[in-house]
Amino acid sequence: MSSPVRPDASAAGDDLRPVPRAPATRRSVPPAVAPVVAVVAGLVACVVAASSTGAMDPLVFVEDAGPLVRWSVPLVRVVHDVAAAVTVASLAFAACLVPAPARSGPRIRATAPTAPLRLAVGAGFLWLVTALAGAVLTFADAAGLPLSSPALVQQLQALVWQIDATRIGLISGACAFVVATGAALARSRTAAAWLGALAAAGIGVLGLASHTGASDDHETSVNAMGLHLVGATTWVGGLVVLVVLHRWLGERLGVTARRYSTLALAAFVAVGLSGVLAATTRLASWSDLGTPYGLLIVVKSLAFVALGAAGWWHRRSTLDGLDAGVGQRAFVRLALGEVAVMGATFGVAAALSRSAPPVPEELPDPTPALAVTGFPAPPDPATVTWWATWRTDWLWLAVAVVAIGLYAAGVVAARVASARALVESHRDGSRAEPLEDSRAGRRRAQAVVGWSRLRTTSWVLGCLLLVWTTSGPLGTYGRVSFAWHTALLLVLALVVPLPLVAGSPVRLAERALASRDDGTLGPREVVVGLARSGVVGALTRPVVATVLLVAGLVVLHASGLLDLAFTTHPGHLVMVASALAVGVLWATAMTAAPDSPARGPLRTVLLCLGALVVGAFATAAWLARSSTILAAEPLGGLDLPWLPDLAADQVRAGAVILFVVVPVCVLLAVVAAARTPRGPRARGR
Repeated sequence: MSSPVRPDASAAGDDLRPVPRAPATRRSVPPAVAPVVAVVAGLVACVVAASSTGAMDPLVFVEDAGPLVRWSVPLVRVVHDVAAAVTVASLAFAACLVPAPARSGPRIRATAPTAPLRLAVGAGFLWLVTALAGAVLTFADAAGLPLSSPALVQQLQALVWQIDATRIGLISGACAFVVATGAALARSRTAAAWLGALAAAGIGVLGLASHTGASDDHETSVNAMGLHLVGATTWVGGLVVLVVLHRWLGERLGVTARRYSTLALAAFVAVGLSGVLAATTRLASWSDLGTPYGLLIVVKSLAFVALGAAGWWHRRSTLDGLDAGVGQRAFVRLALGEVAVMGATFGVAAALSRSAPPVPEELPDPTPALAVTGFPAPPDPATVTWWATWRTDWLWLAVAVVAIGLYAAGVVAARVASARALVESHRDGSRAEPLEDSRAGRRRAQAVVGWSRLRTTSWVLGCLLLVWTTSGPLGTYGRVSFAWHTALLLVLALVVPLPLVAGSPVRLAERALASRDDGTLGPREVVVGLARSGVVGALTRPVVATVLLVAGLVVLHASGLLDLAFTTHPGHLVMVASALAVGVLWATAMTAAPDSPARGPLRTVLLCLGALVVGAFATAAWLARSSTILAAEPLGGLDLPWLPDLAADQVRAGAVILFVVVPVCVLLAVVAAARTPRGPRARGR
């Protein structure tokens, strides 16, 4: 049983101090048990699973690094995954889940709790050590060199960055170092949140080294595995941290566990969907589930179902007991069982990463387009209905679906909250008619929220436009043609953000999400705080936003980043995300209300739009006359019969710039002028 605790406002770091009491008759679970259970279960499961697939058998026809290296690679990966999971979850607890003590002051509420941060420091440095060890072991395994070989160090120094698996491991280790060091220095919940985001990115990048099987859609495998890793580590690490800190949390265990349960439910859905999607890229048919590799996927699926059932039982039974201050032992016992199963799934996953899928990992005869871009070449747009061309980008489709779902939930929550406020106002005697039953009352409830269908429609339209842009003809042909790529980039930066910004998602969050008064960063605090921050405020001024937009396009096309956008998945993903983000900032600046402090005078907006139009004409003229072919190396190697002249394609890109930039700028100029008050209204401002 945990000791009763009391708040101590005298120390910003120590949230609670135990109150002396008589020894409990039953000893509670020591904090170190949960991570030890996860690691031991993972190691045992990894040994059994790897033995069943033959992943640890000596290599033939190539140099073998020996049994020590072969076995160490997956076993170290198990410890690595558990440490990374605990790191991410600890930072999430420090930033968003653990409330400040009751009756504490504002300074203490804003200070991150020290216990989760200390746990993040220890787990983060363990993550760093295992990441570095994993990189060395992976290199030794790939090179066929035992750890005792004198040539290992020399080749490691020369070639470690040339192998995808070792390069990705080093990047993840660098994230771990920054996160662990930052957690040791962090004092605020905001810092913990940013470190948690970096830690999640350091885990997601590991998906780049995933198996793809004989699939012509490498990006789907990478995206699915990245989401799978982030979801699994958040879910597993959160439960481990909850068990580790259950005594320290004391009376705050109930509210913390309930908040974690909500986070775990989201992670559960993400893990399930991404796991199914990833499996489709590794298995050719249902019969492949009968292979040793497929059986391990079946085992993971059964564990996933069992953990889902345990989570349902927590939400149905044990969480209510924690809220009432009882049932802690039952909760911890069930949680430890879950941790053991979760650790075992980590072990199975590590064995899968060492095992060959039942289909070959390389296509027997890839086309030049498939070898360069990872996708088969699309047909000639002149001979097909190009506007109906489709290749699903599952990542941005998922982003759009989640965005629409959250927005719809926000609209419902805002209307319910407004209606409830009106009903309470009526009960206080400020209204005469029964609001629950009257049509006028319902209209007033909607009017208070002021959320028009036009905003909702605009948001949905923006999300659908994002899906069409990334999965439709622009996303398909934009991987093999400079003109189409230019259209993709400009639509993402100038067109898609307009309906998204018109949907006013931040204002909806302010009205729909409840604020927290316990110091934690809830959804409202994260969304509204980020949108209202000084940095975003500075970036959404018309001049700054326009300079940022133009500078981003110039840097992309004047450097080697354009080649990376055509040939690598991370390069393409960064390009799409940055174009969309910069476009949202620019659209926010250009469409701000006239009385907004960030808007500035009308002449400033018109000057920025005019400068963008002039720049578009200048760029189009340069593309038409330049002898320099942008992205000539990757595009020239595609060998597309319908695109023999890259110079002509570059001229078409200039026409695309004018076709997109000029109408958008003219439209925004007309809207800005129409919304600006004139005459007496302007003097009234």
